[in-house]
Amino acid sequence: MERAIKWLVPGEGRLGMVVPDGLLNNSGESTRCPALRRFLFRNTQILAIVSLPDYAFRKSGAQNKTSLLFVRRWSDKEKNEFDSAIEAARADLNLQDLSDLEAEDQAISRALEERDYYVFLAEAEAIGYTPAGAPSQENDLYEYKDQEVLAPLKTILGQYRTFKKDPKAYKGVDKPPCIAISASRLYAAHPTHRIDPKYHIFKHAEEVKPPHGLEVYMLKDVLRRRKEKVIPNDFPDQEFKTVTLTQEGELTPREAGKGKNPPDWHGAYFKEGQKWNRIRSGDILISRIDLWKGCIGVVPDDFDGAIVTDEFPSYHVRIKYQHKVDVKYLKLLLRTSYFQRALRAINTGHSNRRRTQETDFLALKVFLPEKRVQEKVVAAIEEVERRIQEQQGELKRRIEMLDEIMLRHVTSESLEKLLSNA
Repeated sequence: MERAIKWLVPGEGRLGMVVPDGLLNNSGESTRCPALRRFLFRNTQILAIVSLPDYAFRKSGAQNKTSLLFVRRWSDKEKNEFDSAIEAARADLNLQDLSDLEAEDQAISRALEERDYYVFLAEAEAIGYTPAGAPSQENDLYEYKDQEVLAPLKTILGQYRTFKKDPKAYKGVDKPPCIAISASRLYAAHPTHRIDPKYHIFKHAEEVKPPHGLEVYMLKDVLRRRKEKVIPNDFPDQEFKTVTLTQEGELTPREAGKGKNPPDWHGAYFKEGQKWNRIRSGDILISRIDLWKGCIGVVPDDFDGAIVTDEFPSYHVRIKYQHKVDVKYLKLLLRTSYFQRALRAINTGHSNRRRTQETDFLALKVFLPEKRVQEKVVAAIEEVERRIQEQQGELKRRIEMLDEIMLRHVTSESLEKLLSNA
C-alpha cells in the first residue's frame, strides 16, 4: 500500500485497491494496521471506501472479507501544509504525559479538523453474482446494460457521483447503505481509527432514537466482566468441566481428545501455566470469535463453576441494574437480526473467524422494556421451546416405532393397525 501511494503523481494520482478488512479495522499495533491508517491520513485524501460482501472472491478460493479503497495522493504543497498543521498541533497541545502514539493521534486529529473534508462510505450486499458465482441481476455497485456501466441513483456508483457534486450537503441513503462522514470524525470515531464502512454505517444508524417506552443502556454500564482465573495444572487430580458455545446459543461440554484438546480434563493434562476462567450460573457467555454468528448464551446451573478459555468472556449484571435487566432477555435481544447485524459491523479482521473486541461489544446500546415485560417475553419463548422439544421427542418415538414395525416384515393391514394404535 505504501509503495503504491508513493508511485502516484502528487496531487493528481488516484489509487483504487481491493483490501482485506483487517487493514481497515485490526486494532493491534503489532499488525501495523493502525500505523497504515495513520499513514493514509497523513499522505492521502481518502475519497471513498466500499464494503464488499464476504463471498466477493469466494469463487476464486478466497474467504477474506474485503473492501474497495480509493485515495488521492496529497500534492507536495498539501502534504507540507498538513505536516505543518500536525507540528503546530503538537506545540499547542499538552502532550508531555502521552505516549508517542497518543501524541501523534491527537496531533493528526487536530490537523484534520483544521483541514477537513468528507469521505464517502458505502456497503454493498449484492454485486452482480451469487455466493455460488452464478450471474445475478442484483447489483448494488452499478448497473451493466448493453456492455455499458450505468450509475442510477439506486446504485453505489450513482450515489458517489451525487456525493461528489456537494460532499458536505450529501445526506446519504439507506439502500444501498451510503453515508458521508468528515475525515476528522472518521479518524476520531474509534480509539484505533478503524475506517471500515460497515462499522461507521452501523454507528450512523445507531444514532436513531429508540422505540417509545424503552430505556437505553450501554452494555458497559449494565454488565461487568467476571474475572475468576484458574490454572488447572495446579490441581492435577481434579477433573474440570469445560464448556464451548454453539451458534444456537447453547452451552455444551467441550470434547476431550478432539483437535488440540487434552485426552482428559483432569488438571494434570492441561498445558503448564495455562490460564482459564470460571463461569457462574446466570452469567452471559459470549464467543469473541463467533459472536456475530449468534454464539451468546446464559450459563445454566449445570455448568456453574465450569471453566472456559479467554476466547469466551463471561459477564454478570451489575447489582444496581439487577432489578432492570433479565439476562435471558438480554441473550434473546442480542441474538435478534438487528444486533446480529450490529455485531457483524463491530467485529475486526478479514477471515471467517473475525473477532469482536470487548470494548466494542460493551459500547453497544441496548433498548429494554420494564423487567416484568422482559420476564414475560422470556417465559413465552421458553414455553414455545418446551413444546418444540416435546414434539421432537414424540417424532423420535414414532420413527423408532416405525423402524421396529418395518423390520418385522408385517403386512400392510397389520402395519395400519399398529400405526393407528400408536
